[in-house]
Amino acid sequence: MRVYIYLTFLYVIVLVGMYRALVVLGPLSTSLLRYAGDPMQHGYKIFFFTMPNAPVVYLSFIVVLISSIVYLKTRDSKWDILAASSAKIGIIFTTILLISGAIFSNLAWGAYWNWDPRQTTTLFLWFILAAYLSLRSAIDNPQSKARTSAILGIFGFVGVPLAHISATIWTSNHPQLYDKVSGAGFKLGNQELITFILMVMGAIMIYLYLIWVTFRTKKMEIFKNGRV
Repeated sequence: MRVYIYLTFLYVIVLVGMYRALVVLGPLSTSLLRYAGDPMQHGYKIFFFTMPNAPVVYLSFIVVLISSIVYLKTRDSKWDILAASSAKIGIIFTTILLISGAIFSNLAWGAYWNWDPRQTTTLFLWFILAAYLSLRSAIDNPQSKARTSAILGIFGFVGVPLAHISATIWTSNHPQLYDKVSGAGFKLGNQELITFILMVMGAIMIYLYLIWVTFRTKKMEIFKNGRV
């Protein structure tokens, strides 16, 4: 019953957030448009479907990091399962972030991929998660798999602060909406901020639900195989 209540609340949060992003928020102010027919007039709204994925990506790495450390200390398999579950969900959100970010990049800067530091380091995070999951599938022994992947999960966390500060330490289009020459910045007003918060809440809640389902499924699978 609690799951249904949670899912209902999640549905309302996401639905309201999407409605606000697509319907309530109007077109971009003409003062920020670069030329007549600028696709960012309405295309800027993809920001509300792109950026909320970033906190989830960071959260997934944090869960992998903490779970890996605790596993190495306790050797309790549940922490290994939690780390693996977070990595699986994290790579999904990272993929969504990369694809939607590429669409935004094309609208704002004229190219789907321009090797922007934020784009590049986000891709780096995707490869870290892909390597983590590939390593797990390549090792058969459960103890060796858990121990080795935990070590990778710990060292792989270095990509998170790198991605977070990449737009600061290198020349980047982020966090500006347009190129730096135009001087036009992207600032969230009250209505936009409310919408953004709702979308972030929805994304995090989806992550928590998916990791709960993945964790329980894996534990049941292990229990069943153990009984057999």
